[in-house]
Amino acid sequence: MTKSAEMFCESIPGTVLQLYVLLKVKNVSIATMGSVLISALTTGLTSKNISWDYDVDPERRKLAPDFYGYIPNDITKRTVLKVCMVLNSALLLLVRSFSVAMLMLVSKRYFMTYMAGDMALYLLVKVLRGDFYYWIPIDGGFGLLVSLLMRLLVKTITDFTGVIHFRGPQELGGIYWTVNMFVASFVSVWIGGGGETEWLLVGALSAAWVATFGLILLMMKKEYRGTFLSTKTSKQLVIDFFLKGEDDATKMFVLTKNKRNWVSIYPEVKDFALANWSHWTEEKPDFFTANFIARVPSDMIPATAQNHAKQVNLA
Repeated sequence: MTKSAEMFCESIPGTVLQLYVLLKVKNVSIATMGSVLISALTTGLTSKNISWDYDVDPERRKLAPDFYGYIPNDITKRTVLKVCMVLNSALLLLVRSFSVAMLMLVSKRYFMTYMAGDMALYLLVKVLRGDFYYWIPIDGGFGLLVSLLMRLLVKTITDFTGVIHFRGPQELGGIYWTVNMFVASFVSVWIGGGGETEWLLVGALSAAWVATFGLILLMMKKEYRGTFLSTKTSKQLVIDFFLKGEDDATKMFVLTKNKRNWVSIYPEVKDFALANWSHWTEEKPDFFTANFIARVPSDMIPATAQNHAKQVNLA
């Protein structure tokens, strides 16, 4: 979250601002261009770290083995993949920021209209697919606000850096992530009427981005390439945790997600919790912690265990 906040609040707007200023001046020093490149590479490293840390986490690989685990074990492939992930994000940031800066130079109104329209389309798709509410388990009006803010934040970060982790169903989703990557980088320059030089620069950077993305697909485990075209929603993912989970911890992982994502299987989750509560109380599996008990709705806890659950919540 802190890495994402840093990219959203500083790295992305900072790069756009630098390129906007550079396009307005005639003499650009090598040192200035070097500063922009270093900023882009640093952001690319942050983007890579987010995706890398999630994918190599053993618990996440166990929880969602069809999504986490694309990083190969071969040291050469891992090294090439790591470098390509950094360069891929850095190149996308440069392409996207350059395009936006060009559009702002032509008309700030065009820029605001384009950005608002692009975001509105994304939110509309989420709403139509019943996938607007974010996975954080917060209800009511505050939950609606948090969902809106998180959708805006993740979409913006993905537009400019292409964080691979955000292709997940709980974020943009595989197919939307892929289409978004290949479309967004060119639209703003086209609207802004970029000249031949600008198109050549954007074309070169975009070609390099495509090349690094191709290497990412080549170096990763091939069975995970399909995640970039997945149509699975957050709701479908959460339900799969319960229906396809091979252990109690995976099944009850749904309690860490927004209830709107699994309300359709609420009766099944309730019956499962009631049937296994005494077993969990006796054996105390790793997931059966105070935090877990605090998340469990009262009607999923046997009447004989209600007092203990209340004491845990108070503690």
